[in-house]
Amino acid sequence: MTENDASTRPLDWSRLHRFRRVIVTPELIYGTIIVSAVIVVAEGDATDAEIFGISLVTMLVFWASHVFAVAVATHGKTDAGQEIGLRAAFRTALSRSYGLLYSALIPLIFLILGALGLFDESTAYYCSLWSGTVILALLGWMAFADRGSNWFIRILGALGTAFFGVLVILLKALIH
Repeated sequence: MTENDASTRPLDWSRLHRFRRVIVTPELIYGTIIVSAVIVVAEGDATDAEIFGISLVTMLVFWASHVFAVAVATHGKTDAGQEIGLRAAFRTALSRSYGLLYSALIPLIFLILGALGLFDESTAYYCSLWSGTVILALLGWMAFADRGSNWFIRILGALGTAFFGVLVILLKALIH
C-alpha cells in the first residue's frame, strides 16, 4: 500500500466540518420540514408525478420568497455603517438559500422514481415521506457530533430532530 491509498490516509476532519457547515443550515432543516408537509398534504388521490410537481413548485416558490426576503433584509446599511448594495444583498441571499432547494432533492427523487414506474407508487410515496425524517435525524446527529457530544447525546439529538418529521407524518393520519 502506498501513502495515497484511501485505507491508510487519516480522515480529514476539517473537510468534514466544512461539509457539515455547508449542509446543516436552518434553510435545509426548514426546507426538509416544508417538503415533508407538502408531500403529506398533496397526497390525497394524487399520483407520485402530481405530488412531485406540487412539491417542486412549492419548494421553488419558498426558495424564491426566501431569497427575496433575505435580499431585502440584507440590503442597506450594517451596524458598522457599511452600505450593502442590492447586488451584494442578492448574492448573500442566494448563498444562504441553497438549503431550501437541497432539502427537496431526496424526497423528489423517490417521487420521480415512483412516477416513472421504477418503484411502486405507494412505496415511492412513503420513501419520500420518511426520507425527510431520516434527513432530520442525520442533521441532528451531525449538529451534536460537531459539538463533540457523546454517542448518547448524539442519538437524543437525532431522535429529537427526527421527531418533527414524525409529527408531519402524524398530520397525514389526522388529515385522512
